[in-house]
Amino acid sequence: MRRVAVAILMLLLASFGRAQEQQQPVSTTTSTKPFASEVRFQTVDVALDPKGQPLAAYQLEFVADPSARSGQAAARVKLVGVEGGDHAAFREPPYYDPAALSRHRVILAAFSTSADLPKSATRVARLHVQISGDGQPEWSAKLIVASSDKTSIPADVRVSAAEGAKP
Repeated sequence: MRRVAVAILMLLLASFGRAQEQQQPVSTTTSTKPFASEVRFQTVDVALDPKGQPLAAYQLEFVADPSARSGQAAARVKLVGVEGGDHAAFREPPYYDPAALSRHRVILAAFSTSADLPKSATRVARLHVQISGDGQPEWSAKLIVASSDKTSIPADVRVSAAEGAKP
């Protein structure tokens, strides 16, 4: 009896597999059309110029494709990593919300208690982004605050493709 039940079960499973194979459409043509959305990676440098003042701390907002609609930009550009800067005071990656990874917007912040602080333009972060589709996205950064000795200082922020990076 048990052998008969096992045999019936095996036949049912075999016939079910054949039925699934028959339902799958078979295509005899091949498409030479490239993927509609190619993915590439790029690095973007964020630099601050404290205009001669020692830079002890900063907070800034980085946005990819600021002119695009939010949903469109979020699908097109994703932040995938954050590195620190060139100067020893900001060598460690800045603070940011880890939930911002895989989005197109992030707020970065860092501070240093070092006696040796940058007083001229220096890269404070390098962002790694994933870009879908054609064309080069626009980068935007807005400096929220830069300070030295607990006082706000005038500074400029600049974002650009990292040297040697392919657009």
